[in-house]
Amino acid sequence: MNFHDIGPEDALASLRSAHRARAAAGRPNPLPDWYPATAAGLFGAGFAGIGLSVLLPERLWLAAALLQLVAALLLVGHVVVSHRVEHRPGIVPALPHGAAGLRAFALQLLPLVAAGALALPFGLPGFLLTLGLTGGLTHLLLLRRRRAAGAGAA
Repeated sequence: MNFHDIGPEDALASLRSAHRARAAAGRPNPLPDWYPATAAGLFGAGFAGIGLSVLLPERLWLAAALLQLVAALLLVGHVVVSHRVEHRPGIVPALPHGAAGLRAFALQLLPLVAAGALALPFGLPGFLLTLGLTGGLTHLLLLRRRRAAGAGAA
């Protein structure tokens, strides 16, 4: 059997490191000021751009293709920004339970329900435009609420 002698200085240094790591993990890390508007704008503009490209006449296929490319880049930008900001320690809070969790879930489904309702009379363009606008607005409201909750915990 091997026994390791750890001196008091090394043990104290290890305890201090552990204490600093625990304190850093417990600190709230709120969303940056710019993030809610940026993420919501990228999301909304991306889906609205795809919806608008579907509305363009067939003779404007090049403009439609360019609009779809720009919209796809906006959606990729949304994914990249969201991943960079929200995948840090302390950003994503625990999911609420009970009535609060049900309300949060219903609020997140609202854009899909609205887009589905407008898809019936207006087809794919109505679905995509509504999803972009209502999804972007819902995204903005949820992120601002999450940011306010994170700032209140600090």
